[in-house]
Amino acid sequence: MGRSRKHKSSGVIQKTDRPPGRTEVPSATRSFSMATLLVWITLGVLFAFSLLTLYYPMVRAFYRFEINYNEGWNVYVAQAAMQHRAIYPPPHTGLAAGYPFLSFYLVGYVSHLVGDYLLTGRLISLVAFLVSCTLVGLIVKKLTGGWEPAVFASLFSIGLFCSRMPDYVGMDDPQMLAHTFFLFGLWLYLGTPPSTLRIAGITALFVLGGNIKHNLLPAPISVLSDLFTTSLGKAVRFLVFGVIFLALAIAVNMLVGGPHFISRMLVSRPYGLAKVRNSFAFFYVPLMLPLTISTFWSIWQLHNRKARVIAFYFFSSLLIGVAFGGGTGVAANTFFDNLFAMAIITGACLDSVWKAPITSLGKGGRLRFLAPVFLYSCVIFMFYPGGDTLPTILAQLPERERAFEFQASFLAEQPGPAICERLILCYEAGKPYVINPFVLRIRERQGEGNNDLVKQIVGRKFAAIQTDNPLSQRPSERFPDDVLDAIDRYYVEAVKAPDCHIYVPRP
Repeated sequence: MGRSRKHKSSGVIQKTDRPPGRTEVPSATRSFSMATLLVWITLGVLFAFSLLTLYYPMVRAFYRFEINYNEGWNVYVAQAAMQHRAIYPPPHTGLAAGYPFLSFYLVGYVSHLVGDYLLTGRLISLVAFLVSCTLVGLIVKKLTGGWEPAVFASLFSIGLFCSRMPDYVGMDDPQMLAHTFFLFGLWLYLGTPPSTLRIAGITALFVLGGNIKHNLLPAPISVLSDLFTTSLGKAVRFLVFGVIFLALAIAVNMLVGGPHFISRMLVSRPYGLAKVRNSFAFFYVPLMLPLTISTFWSIWQLHNRKARVIAFYFFSSLLIGVAFGGGTGVAANTFFDNLFAMAIITGACLDSVWKAPITSLGKGGRLRFLAPVFLYSCVIFMFYPGGDTLPTILAQLPERERAFEFQASFLAEQPGPAICERLILCYEAGKPYVINPFVLRIRERQGEGNNDLVKQIVGRKFAAIQTDNPLSQRPSERFPDDVLDAIDRYYVEAVKAPDCHIYVPRP
């Protein structure tokens, strides 16, 4: 009996090729590990490429020449804020800020550490850009629960901005700083249904961002729209908090910056439907892949409680960006919110592709790494559209700075006030602010004349007048024809460069 039981309990061990004591790893685990490794290697390559796109804007921030027309205006306003002058004076009475006060005071106070308004504004904008792209990734992490699509979304956001709009990355302008607060508010809203305290915090973040750039409306509209679909009571609370915080913000802006804050923020601009069409076509043709993906994803997610607010964010940012695009002086920065929305959605779509019932792209799929490469491809094509290479444009930076320093030195040597189309030139030359040429064109289109300025030019009041283009090139983007005619008659060209012409009074 004992032997029989022993015999029954004994079994024949099948022969295997593996050594004794080793456990065989399932093939699915091996496949999954290799697929994950390939994905992270791919993300590492995309990270390197995103840094490559960022390199030029980052280096350029430390060179002294104008990146964008607004830089000179913003520097003058920061200077006025630190001199405790009103930055919202009565109409037609001097320098006026076009944005709320917060960024100008921040740049002014931080410049005590950096030592210069222009560099301070650029560094703050650059850091804000990187923080905003990080928030894009964190939003995707909340939507998908995965770090791979979150990292991809951040990298895609960096590459998207630096390849499509490199002139706006690392320039002295408050808008990018404002986006950090709006994106932070979106991130805070995602997840569990918001409590009253969280709604108050989100509203405070939106109003704080609005105190930097007042017309960034897509994020607040998206949250309010989503709240209306889920809880009317919470939507009302959001509105109540918004009204209270907005009233406080307006009061602070008027107290700090001047009593004409509201009229300055609501100043009208000429509008053209042709400009709307042209702006949309010019900006979005290279972005057809993420635009198409984002459109279909947003329609698909309108009934998804978790992702619906991002769909609202995409549609509202697209519509508002296109609508604002018809205003005079409005440029590609009107589409910033939509770029962030497309980056978020592209990251979420990557996660959806990986979770789709496609063996090669699913969990452990060998071709899983190809999905981020395909989605990122539009960045690569935009970064290499032809023309100058990265080493070539980097080599041009010192030459551009030397030309700028020469022009500023020449202006500084001319005794008396000056008018500069490139405002940063007059600032560098130590000249007081006289007039913003951009305003001249708006006044003309609104039916206002420039008789006083023409009389001052005829009287040779200004020691020098700088224009970007020669006087014969009409129409000018900023100077009306009657102003150009007066300069041509009573001033003579003293400095001539491809993008800078300086005129001094005729003898």
